[in-house]
Amino acid sequence: MRFRPHAGFVSATVGFGALYAVAVVFFYCDWLFDVPGANALAYGALLNLSLCAAAAAVFAAARRLWWNASRVTTTGVALYAVALGALVASTTTGSPALALGAGVAAGAAVGVLMPLWFGRIVALAADRYPAVLGAGSLIAAPAALVLDASPLPVLVVGCAMLVALSVALLLRAPRSVEVCENGKGQSPESVREARRLGCEQGAQPAARQVRAQGDGAGEGGPAGAELTGEDSVPAAALVVPGLYVLILSFAYGMLDVVAMASPVASASLSGFASQAGGLVAIGIFLVYVRIRGARYTVLLNGALAVVATGVLFLPFLPEGYSIVLVVITHMGWEVALLVLYTLAIGAFCDDRVALLGWGALAFALPRPALLAGSAAAAFLADGDQFAFTQMTVVAFALLYLIVSGVALLRSREQRAYQRALRRKDELIRRYQEARRDLQGLACEELATASGLTKREAELLVIFAQGRDSAYAERTLFLSRNTVKSYRKSLYAKLGVHSKQELIDRVNAAMPTDL
Repeated sequence: MRFRPHAGFVSATVGFGALYAVAVVFFYCDWLFDVPGANALAYGALLNLSLCAAAAAVFAAARRLWWNASRVTTTGVALYAVALGALVASTTTGSPALALGAGVAAGAAVGVLMPLWFGRIVALAADRYPAVLGAGSLIAAPAALVLDASPLPVLVVGCAMLVALSVALLLRAPRSVEVCENGKGQSPESVREARRLGCEQGAQPAARQVRAQGDGAGEGGPAGAELTGEDSVPAAALVVPGLYVLILSFAYGMLDVVAMASPVASASLSGFASQAGGLVAIGIFLVYVRIRGARYTVLLNGALAVVATGVLFLPFLPEGYSIVLVVITHMGWEVALLVLYTLAIGAFCDDRVALLGWGALAFALPRPALLAGSAAAAFLADGDQFAFTQMTVVAFALLYLIVSGVALLRSREQRAYQRALRRKDELIRRYQEARRDLQGLACEELATASGLTKREAELLVIFAQGRDSAYAERTLFLSRNTVKSYRKSLYAKLGVHSKQELIDRVNAAMPTDL
């Protein structure tokens, strides 16, 4: 069945993509090269530091329910205004300090605004949130490239318009597709904010309805979780994917430095090829979501395995191979980011407060790892050849493949053991059913041969199964004396004096080859 995007899906995609495009402009910071004396490493460090600080503040506020969407949105817009103003001032005056200030403000701005969109995507698109993440990223990447290649006035005005568009869609979503959160467990400010956005307290989240239908997009998470803001089991589902993304981010940062130093191609060509590969990776994610649905960890492991395998050949191939490898790594990194965002939303899609905090961390943490990888590559570089850096990356890739192989082997062994247990349980169940059937036939033959009444025959079946008189009283709705009387006559007709002799008599009447 074809998917027809509704107004909520389109609003979520455009709003998320617009904010993501502005974030990418500041992350890649091509405008920084127009500022004499600007230090790109210091800029990246301060931007990522402010991003992580904002994410930590959002996480803490969400846990303690100190949250008001209006104030947070206003803060994010103000920070972006400061960032764009500092950008203009730094490029016109040539002040490196103002450039650093632009990075600090931009990192904090996206750190507080992006978690709002993570929650809003679920409200607007319900179970289509993976497609929103992919489609939003797909429109954000070329938009950021166009802005980076534009003159400074166009870049600033374009970023301002995208921020305004994103915030407008964030606050004024179509009510026809609005999905409201349960106000239970929220602070009075957040409840008032939910009402202001068109929600009625007590409505059931769409994600919870999706969970009830068995959608597997979100891995791990209690279907009936309420909006208490407390940590819950789904957080554990993000640990392994989060570590994978951090490792891949670190490797991508190192390989990017190696590729930029390659004499075969220019840095601009390497950057363009990397961005083009990212677009292809996003397209692959969208196709995968459409075809496979919810097995995102498979996609993540596949991306990491491809990257790690490619890294192993880095020292043995021509210099131009580093350009190809960084493109492949960037593709894997884009897929890993989308998978991490998807798992974060899926794990907490029925808990708006927790999603704010964990979504902020999921968005913020990979990029400092990317910067750390770049810094490590520059520190480990051996002259202009970066030979030691290459070997370090190869060693990490080999270690990852070994660990993954061991984990895969253990996983296969565990699955095989579980399948064997299930087969054993099934065989036992079938044996027990067959034995009960044969036992029933033997009881019927004994009842006919011994002239038992209906009640006596029923008691015979019960006693042959090892049940006692109390069970017979409850099952047949008979009094203790009545059961005692029937048992006495049953024993007399069968010529036995105890229940064990009765069981032996029935077993003797069963086929001996069972």
